[in-house]
Amino acid sequence: MQAAELNRYKQRLLEIRSRTRGELNRIIDVVLDDADALGEHDRTKSEAVDKELALEHTEESIRSAVNAALKRIEAGTYGRCEGCGQPIAKARLDALPFAAFCIDCERAHEASR
Repeated sequence: MQAAELNRYKQRLLEIRSRTRGELNRIIDVVLDDADALGEHDRTKSEAVDKELALEHTEESIRSAVNAALKRIEAGTYGRCEGCGQPIAKARLDALPFAAFCIDCERAHEASR
């Protein structure tokens, strides 16, 4: 992969990391503010907290994948499948720049879970 391409992916990854951090904080505030504004009782507030935790887990998973992709860029292994070692399709990296597996290995990885 060319240096310019790597730099473009690195910038996209940094943007995603920054956006997920800000988006998570905004969503948490909205969920909790909505519950408070509606005067919801404890059960609804508990459901809001459950949603908050689920969102936090999802955002943390994305941030972790982004950080791992940034490390792969630094290590010189970015764009290679961690399963088979073959190049990951550019279309896949364009859609999901933190992808660690080619589509075939991702399917196999998901099926084994």
